[in-house]
Amino acid sequence: MAKKEIIIESALKLFSTKGFEGTSVREIAAEAGVNVAMISYYFGSKEKLFESVVEHRASFLKGVFADLVNNTSLSAIEKIDFIIDQTIERKLSNSQFQHILHRELSLEHRPQLRDAISDILLRNMDPVKIIIKNGINDGEFNQVDIELTLTTMLGTVHYLLTSDIMCRKILGKKEGFSPFQNKQLKKRLSEHTKQLMRSHLLNK
Repeated sequence: MAKKEIIIESALKLFSTKGFEGTSVREIAAEAGVNVAMISYYFGSKEKLFESVVEHRASFLKGVFADLVNNTSLSAIEKIDFIIDQTIERKLSNSQFQHILHRELSLEHRPQLRDAISDILLRNMDPVKIIIKNGINDGEFNQVDIELTLTTMLGTVHYLLTSDIMCRKILGKKEGFSPFQNKQLKKRLSEHTKQLMRSHLLNK
């Protein structure tokens, strides 16, 4: 693995456990086995390194969703099903970093970082918009508001998994219930969101 990738992976690990403010560049350098100057050379600042971590995390789904647009073996609704499963999987794969990410999006005192993060995440949505638009044009989907359909689909997932406490209380679970390791919840959320999108999108 290249030094730059090692730094990104090390930063992801530390940001996930200690948060943005709680992680120093010196700690990241020590974790990656490099000197601070190398981090400065590759990224310039901790904010830019955080952006690179977000880009690194988002790039997988961006590639997957882009390939999905041109996949002729799946119907539009099957593509939406796949997107839902991938989104839930990524949300659950590093829940701590997801919490930190959404915290940064809500803060006002680092506007440049917040804007950079939102731009990275929104780029992942472009292929999904195309899939929905193609579904409408082909007559498979209803004439829907594409942007608000996206917020409905993703908002259902994000809201429930924003906090383990909130999730537990919404679902009426007892203390000790861990949503991020619960396979039954993962299946339940997937099935519900797919049913919701099928009811909303499919032209019957």
